[in-house]
Amino acid sequence: MTAEPPIPSPGYGEFEIDIPAVFRRQLPEILEKIPAAPLVLENVTALPEKAQGGYVLMMDGKRVYVGKTDAAAGFQSRLRRHWKNIQHRVGLNPERVTFKAVRIMVFHNFDVEDILIKRFAEIDGKPLIWNNSGFGSNDPGHNREGQEPAAFDMQYPIDIDRPIDIGPGERSILALLLQLKGGLPYLFRYETDLAPTPSKPHKTAHFRTGHANQRDTRITLPKNVMTMREIMTEMINTLPDGWLCTVFPDRVILYKEPTRYNYARGTIP
Repeated sequence: MTAEPPIPSPGYGEFEIDIPAVFRRQLPEILEKIPAAPLVLENVTALPEKAQGGYVLMMDGKRVYVGKTDAAAGFQSRLRRHWKNIQHRVGLNPERVTFKAVRIMVFHNFDVEDILIKRFAEIDGKPLIWNNSGFGSNDPGHNREGQEPAAFDMQYPIDIDRPIDIGPGERSILALLLQLKGGLPYLFRYETDLAPTPSKPHKTAHFRTGHANQRDTRITLPKNVMTMREIMTEMINTLPDGWLCTVFPDRVILYKEPTRYNYARGTIP
């Protein structure tokens, strides 16, 4: 038998705020009133560093992506990653992208992102095209080169023909690789040869160590400003035989291998 609910006492009632309903009703209205700002580092770094809330990205004034962040990550971290993700893309001018962000004081246990995605889809009459497109996703990890590229990366693949200010002077191949990895707005990986040892059996390869060919080979680039395609061509021509640079819609890899990948856009050479 189940217990009967208690009989309300005279003069007594209960009230519970339906916070998700409040979010659905008020958050879109608040975001509509906030002026859109260009998604540039100057605007991103002006945001509160450890604030939680929701945000909207727009392209040509139309909503394309909704996201959220907690206080641990903050707006700056998330929007800086999105800013980086729209750089050096074929067919995507970063100047077309703007954002709006709203700090939410009461946040935990409510899926603000899902609420905004559904509500804006209702308002706009269509889904937000960058949500569920792979935009903003993390590196997929193991066997990533064998995975089908995300829809966003297929529509706006990385552009390796953009000029890069690489600077003058002779350096090791590894030093150049580290410079590129730290400065490019897309993923760049290369082979390393740091192997486990008996004293450190769990030691794994690290990009700062690189490969013996990279550590031992010196390179002098012919120009201070070059494209990634030009830089990798010079590098392949300088390294010992067997190295191959492969370009994917979202990344570039440099490995000493003959592998040809199904989803690659091309190789250098």
